[in-house]
Amino acid sequence: MKHYIKIRLYTNNKTSTIIKLNKINVDIKNIKYEKDSIVLDILSSDIQRVKKYLIIKMEILEEVGVYKYKKIIKNNLLFIISIIFACLVFFILNNVIIKVNIVHQDSELREIIKEDLNKYGVKALSFKKSYQEYENIIEKIKNEHKDKIEWLEIDVEGMVINIRVEERIINNSSLKEGYCHIIANKAGIVKNILVKKGVSLVNINDFVNKGDILISGEILLNEEVKNDVCAEGNVYGEVWYQIKGSMPLNYEIKENTGKMRYNLMVKTKEEEIVLLKSRVKNKEIKNVLLFKIGGLEFYLQKEYEVSLKKKTYSLEEGVKNIRNLIYEKLEIQGAKIDKIINEKVLKKSVNNDKLNIDMFIAIEEEIGVTKSYTREMSDDE
Repeated sequence: MKHYIKIRLYTNNKTSTIIKLNKINVDIKNIKYEKDSIVLDILSSDIQRVKKYLIIKMEILEEVGVYKYKKIIKNNLLFIISIIFACLVFFILNNVIIKVNIVHQDSELREIIKEDLNKYGVKALSFKKSYQEYENIIEKIKNEHKDKIEWLEIDVEGMVINIRVEERIINNSSLKEGYCHIIANKAGIVKNILVKKGVSLVNINDFVNKGDILISGEILLNEEVKNDVCAEGNVYGEVWYQIKGSMPLNYEIKENTGKMRYNLMVKTKEEEIVLLKSRVKNKEIKNVLLFKIGGLEFYLQKEYEVSLKKKTYSLEEGVKNIRNLIYEKLEIQGAKIDKIINEKVLKKSVNNDKLNIDMFIAIEEEIGVTKSYTREMSDDE
């Protein structure tokens, strides 16, 4: 690669100077005429020849082409390395997970979730995923463990991911055939009691803890158990929650452009094979069954082109959406909400276009669940 240098030759006889340079075989490029000088590019190897044969003032201005940038890089190497290092650190801080916390008391359930998260690439020293990818992972884990997990949430806080999980509590209706109490499944203040069978042990406005007996299946007379039943009834209590919620303020909506393309798809037991290359980038697909041969199903695919438009929620819309999501999650966790007593947003912040809120909620909900018990029979019995 030829190494050119830009120089300035001070002369009033510009034409004569150019002729002399040609005579001594100097390779000239990019000539620029100024008032009392000429600016031009010559090979670095011709510098000494010019000095020798031209008795005029010469000024070396700068390197030309690749060599110019090499010199800039060389002179600023430490600064460039610092910028690259800073960008790398910034990228790591914004995109890499250093810790995964699974918040639950049951070590066995924590281990199950940890294994599933590892399977889907959610682990320490891995790259963060998008909001939608985390939602898909949540659904997959919940579907794989329907009998164990009631509710699951992935919350990204900087380089740490917090996994909050609620264990599924299965109320077995067959217990009603034996002895059972109605107990509190969470702490709260009793607001309403409906006893169908058994004896109420609490009154309105009593505070109860999780596990306290609300309606007893033991029928007492003079402090002696005379009979046992399976208690039935409903107990409603005021329960308090402080819940964090988050969601991205930016979202996309799909709009049909009116364009549609056809494709062919073959479906086997293991996979779906598209026969033609799709010409639609963003699309929604509708499959129409054509015919079946053996274990193969042949479909006509209709690919509807859609355009993706970016939208942004206002803070008020974002808070409203998170509020609705919080109540949905409470119901998924098993909260039988009778009415909302009080609610208040304690903290609200926006970080990286993501709205985070900390919310206090007081609701009236059913807090009684059935729990069986056994009793040893006496000799008389």
